[in-house]
Amino acid sequence: MLGRETVEWKNAKKEDIVYKYPDERLKWGATVIVKENAWAVFFRDGKALDVLQAGRHVLSTADVPILGKLIKAVAGNVFQANIVFVSRSQFDGKFGGQGQTQELAPLKFNGQYYFKVQNAQIFVNEVCGNQSVFTTEAVNDYLRGYFNENLITFLSSQTLRAIYGKLEEASTTCKVKIRKDFARVGLELVDLKFNKIDTDEKFRDRLFFMQTAGVTGAGVMEAETRKDMAKSIGQSPGAATGAGMMIMGPGGMAQPGFSGGAGAPVKTCSKCGAQNPADMKFCNNCGNKFPASESGAGAASKFCPDCGTNTGGAKFCPNCGKKIA
Repeated sequence: MLGRETVEWKNAKKEDIVYKYPDERLKWGATVIVKENAWAVFFRDGKALDVLQAGRHVLSTADVPILGKLIKAVAGNVFQANIVFVSRSQFDGKFGGQGQTQELAPLKFNGQYYFKVQNAQIFVNEVCGNQSVFTTEAVNDYLRGYFNENLITFLSSQTLRAIYGKLEEASTTCKVKIRKDFARVGLELVDLKFNKIDTDEKFRDRLFFMQTAGVTGAGVMEAETRKDMAKSIGQSPGAATGAGMMIMGPGGMAQPGFSGGAGAPVKTCSKCGAQNPADMKFCNNCGNKFPASESGAGAASKFCPDCGTNTGGAKFCPNCGKKIA
């Protein structure tokens, strides 16, 4: 049938990652030619059995002893197995998508990554075999999805302050994390570069306020949670009953999201003299942080339209940074 068969990857292009030899009925005595920039992997029954390095290999139990133990002839000296050639070259891919940060700030991002196969046997098992992808196009499609999935997971663990406007730092941190994910499927992530990381205008303004007022990233997430809860409460029956209604903060502690009125407790900023609600941690006029003992009395109530915080006539909301009309 095959005579002195020669099995090789002909006309391989520089962008090709894998090639499955089309005939899976092979003969003992056939010659497998593996070029310098490739491996040849024997694949059968969903498992990568053995790997041939660069060179000329005669299919025999002496040259490939594992095959003699695992493969039985189906007719004469013919046996059944696939040979999957895998390139050693470096490849690149583009990525882009949408996600969110730890504080639920929306993100849009794009960039480029560079990779190569590090372990051909693991790669054929985990990517080609498990996903039934044996063409370069199919492998690229799978890797884009795999990369984006792990990237979105990584970004969701980061604060907006840690990554926004810091493309080089974000690229380095992300590369360390995703390199481990790639290694699990036999790949080496050589490099990763963000070209863009952006969020919407509301969160850009909020980040600017955080940076100028010295507010931590956790405060943004708290403000967003309170805002969503306020909206939910405002849309529910009986919402208007509510002077003195409280919003539950972290750990079940009551937060003064809607409490107050004329004569509500206030405290005076020692830096600029502005009057602030007694529950505020930062001055709503200049961003100065209040000592625990600083307090006063007598300011009118005014509530932030975004998160419902009593701002007491501030220009900006001291909890979420929203400009107050």
